[in-house]
Amino acid sequence: MATNFSQTTVQIQKQTQTLSPQQWLVAQVTELPIEAFEERVKVEMEENPTLERDEQEGEEYDVAENEVTPSTSDDTEGDDDFPTASAAEQHSEPTVGETFYDQLAQQIGFFELDDHQQEILRYLIGSLASDGLLHTPLSQIEDELLVYHNIETSKAELEHLLGVLQSFEPAGVGARTLQECLLLQVQHSPEAKSSTNKQLEELLSNNFDLLTLNRWDKIQARMHLSDAEVSRLQHALRRLNPRPGSALDETMGRSTQQITPDFIVDTDYYGQTTVSLNNGKVPPLRISQEDVDLLQAYEQQDSKQLNRSQRDGLIYLRDRVGKARSFIDAVKQRHHNLMVTMQTIVRLQRPFFESGDEMLLRPMTLEDVASQTGLHFSTVSRVSNSKWVQTSFGTYPLKWFFTAASKPGLSSRSLEVALREIIDAEDKRHPLSDEALTAKLQEQGFDVKRRTVTKHRVILGIPVARLRK
Repeated sequence: MATNFSQTTVQIQKQTQTLSPQQWLVAQVTELPIEAFEERVKVEMEENPTLERDEQEGEEYDVAENEVTPSTSDDTEGDDDFPTASAAEQHSEPTVGETFYDQLAQQIGFFELDDHQQEILRYLIGSLASDGLLHTPLSQIEDELLVYHNIETSKAELEHLLGVLQSFEPAGVGARTLQECLLLQVQHSPEAKSSTNKQLEELLSNNFDLLTLNRWDKIQARMHLSDAEVSRLQHALRRLNPRPGSALDETMGRSTQQITPDFIVDTDYYGQTTVSLNNGKVPPLRISQEDVDLLQAYEQQDSKQLNRSQRDGLIYLRDRVGKARSFIDAVKQRHHNLMVTMQTIVRLQRPFFESGDEMLLRPMTLEDVASQTGLHFSTVSRVSNSKWVQTSFGTYPLKWFFTAASKPGLSSRSLEVALREIIDAEDKRHPLSDEALTAKLQEQGFDVKRRTVTKHRVILGIPVARLRK
């Protein structure tokens, strides 16, 4: 299994090298949850005056609604027009918080790992400090696994699985040093191929000692940077997080207070389901007509007749207009990616959205959704990460709907629901052992082993039988 994963990793790296700057931008904004998306648009408008509010379209986007009919058809073609959306903060509601460990452990399912590798990876996650970094040497972790858990591993395997952990969100988690933490964030950035990011990687790789001393004069001389490049690097550095674990802490704090859903799914009495995309406080965007007219005026002139200042102005305007157009296109593509993904999830999990019964959740993977939407696997993953959907039965993280099968037609989510129901109904004076739980689940049609039942009991936080008396 480990070899297969390595091969998959190489293939993914080859694919990402062919992405254009526009594709990177689309990937970046697609991954952002609503609140971060609002902030990104705000920053873009502040940094590029050519990007402005389209006053003719109103104060804010309306909620984009697309009906998903009760039909069981697998036709998942999206509408040609990109959906628009609006703020729906009134739909926010409290939800149960997740732990730092839980949020990282949930990402294990995105990788093809066997039980042995998953167990080690969970231990690595549990070994992280609150800042998200790994301060324990791998040699010590190797000894701990053998002595306390009877799990044999090797430094090579630990290095490999730590690499898997370091690909988790938020970027930088699992790093062993501050330098490695910052480098991981730069290397995993959707803008990794930009000139500023390449300079940032060189700075962190070869001049970290000077950076820790704040010797920008020597850094500038050694890297042959202009004053403008130094300013851009300093700005880019401030956007990195030396404590990636704090990003999860913020999410946990948010989850115990309020969640602003990225989607709203309403199902009426007749089974008609409506999917709404929340675009928060993001206004309709357009390119400044004044800048477009000025650019056209420059371009209509003979370039040989332009003085140096006018040529610089022409280059500057082209850059601003081009970036504004690219960002608007990326926002439209984000709307499309989110909408078709959510519509497909609703179609595949229709019984749940009609009744709220978790037992009716069917096995569903990222590949299932990707194949029906026509989107790339990585795009579906970005849409599903850090997004929330409000339903008539509660507000859920999108990744909650993805679950593997315990047997054909039965999801691990259904298994956990059934397991909890059996334990809730047991005689508390004589609680059921894992062997007895396995037998009862098998009676309900779950083809499971005792080991699998034990694993899911632990995931649910339910103690062993002797502690349930």
